[in-house]
Amino acid sequence: MYIKIIKTVKEVFIMTNKEILSIFVPIVNFFSEILGENTEIVLHDVSNPEHSVIAIQNGFHSGRTIGSSLTDFAFQVTNNQAYTTQDYLVNYTAKARGKDFIASTFYIKNNGELIGMLCLNTDTTIITNFMKAAQQFVGCLPMGVSMTMGETITGSTTMVEENLDVPIVSFAESIISKTIADSNIPPERMTRQEKMEIVWELTNQGIPRMKGAISEIAKQLELSESTVYRYISLKED
Repeated sequence: MYIKIIKTVKEVFIMTNKEILSIFVPIVNFFSEILGENTEIVLHDVSNPEHSVIAIQNGFHSGRTIGSSLTDFAFQVTNNQAYTTQDYLVNYTAKARGKDFIASTFYIKNNGELIGMLCLNTDTTIITNFMKAAQQFVGCLPMGVSMTMGETITGSTTMVEENLDVPIVSFAESIISKTIADSNIPPERMTRQEKMEIVWELTNQGIPRMKGAISEIAKQLELSESTVYRYISLKED
């Protein structure tokens, strides 16, 4: 009887992924009220990469709306599993529509599994332009007055750069092209094994899960779609 009660209590407190993500929807609005229109706030459901955005405020910065896809960076996070060793990434650079952003992402997990991301992207174009203008002004001062001013916000994680403009389908196409190019063998000269290894490498990156990716892999490797599926199944076996 005691064991049954404990099991029932545990089941009551187990939340589904959808329930957890729903908690963050009002937080998107909350951050928008605090930070203002200069910051885009985006909530992703990573289970649906092609239509991951489930809540967004100030999406005019990147042109994204509810139903938009993951970015290149967000998709990479889901595959390299960096979220297993950290809960968030702050102050990295991002670009959208010719503007510069400082971005931060909080990883939303359920029992250690990544289920979503809460992203804040702050437009720094005005600050950057001001700094450049100030540098030009200081450079014109007499008596050798000098001043050093950085063009990026202090503490930014510069090793990461996210493109907020690129839809996930375009990202898949570029990854497929790059993977093939990195092999230094044109598809028409590849052996069956070499093409199979390219498909396996793309599978490791999660590319075939993206809409239209199988067709694009087949096209670029000069294979039929059924052959691509067969190569994937051979890897899984």
